[in-house]
Amino acid sequence: MALLPVEEALKRVLEASLVLPSESVTVDEAVGRVLAESLVASRTLPPWDNSAMDGYAYQSATLPSDRLLTVVEQIDAGQVPSVALEPGMTARIMTGAQLPHGADTVVMQERVQVIDDERVEVLEPPAPGSNVRRRGEDVTAGHPLLPEGTLVGLAEAGLLWSQGQTRVHVHRRPRVAIAASGDELCNAWDEPNGRIVDTNSPVIAQAVRRAGGLPTTLGVAADRLEAVRAHFAQGLEHDVLITLAGASVGARDYSKPALESLGVAMDFWRVAMKPGKPLGLGRRGDALVFSLPGNPISAMVTFELFVRPALRALQGLPPVRSPVTARLGAPVSGIAGLRLFVRASTRIDDGQLIATPLPFQSSGSLSSIVGATHLISLAPDTGRLEAGTAITLIPLSWAS
Repeated sequence: MALLPVEEALKRVLEASLVLPSESVTVDEAVGRVLAESLVASRTLPPWDNSAMDGYAYQSATLPSDRLLTVVEQIDAGQVPSVALEPGMTARIMTGAQLPHGADTVVMQERVQVIDDERVEVLEPPAPGSNVRRRGEDVTAGHPLLPEGTLVGLAEAGLLWSQGQTRVHVHRRPRVAIAASGDELCNAWDEPNGRIVDTNSPVIAQAVRRAGGLPTTLGVAADRLEAVRAHFAQGLEHDVLITLAGASVGARDYSKPALESLGVAMDFWRVAMKPGKPLGLGRRGDALVFSLPGNPISAMVTFELFVRPALRALQGLPPVRSPVTARLGAPVSGIAGLRLFVRASTRIDDGQLIATPLPFQSSGSLSSIVGATHLISLAPDTGRLEAGTAITLIPLSWAS
């Protein structure tokens, strides 16, 4: 079977990742998620003209020639004005306080000379209408507030709360099952006794959580077809099933027959990349299936490049981060027939982003990815690139 190019594999992943239905959540829970409805403002904000600063409110057109005004009241924020201003009158006003009837301008207190308890002189009259926040300049009731597809951040949450909005409809977080298999694996709290600690399950679970998904680790299935099949059957009750290892051609690699026996239609099994060539994508009903390699680095890289975009697309989020350009800090070479993803650390040197390949690139060693902030993406058959060459980088989500 021919290896699928990375670009085609990602295209198929995103085509299969249809946005999930919506659910009603509190605004607190909506932060970081995407609105599944368009919202209309129910309140006009500000509800009345108010002062943008501490000063004195008056009617600019009737300012006396001597610029002397009589102070008739002080208006604090939250207080309703009690006096309508007539020509020659002013009100001491605080930031955010409602402008009294008859006033259209606020002069900063620094531009006023206090004569006595009842009179002030305007030293530098501002332009008419200065220092006033007009009614409805933020939001007007009945007008659009936030459109469907908006990512709810802190500012959006504040806007919702200002409208008295406490619940909204957002796209559901994907429920993701993570299923490992292999008699050689044990948990971190177990005594290894010749076995290998399963780091893939907890690492991928954390990656799922960082991508906005809800991970469930199913544990490690024994290397028997019926055990792996039962494991996967449980995982297919979720929106996404991620299988770890067991997808090669060894005598005890049961992922492929187990998935096929459960009615999973596999789109592809191998991708022209390193690390991560044994990567599979399948579907049963509405459930997406990703078969990731067992090598820790291969699992992390394929998750970052394919699963993370899918999880974000399911939530209505932009799936792929924009690549960035940098210059090589050390020579690097591509590989024949495969797109190579090189783990690299970055630094800023004279305003230029410099990416240096990590010295150890083994796909089975977790230490070889510690300190990596980006992946250098090298097209198949790329020859030797010298230090200083312009390159394309993919940011790693766990490094940000």
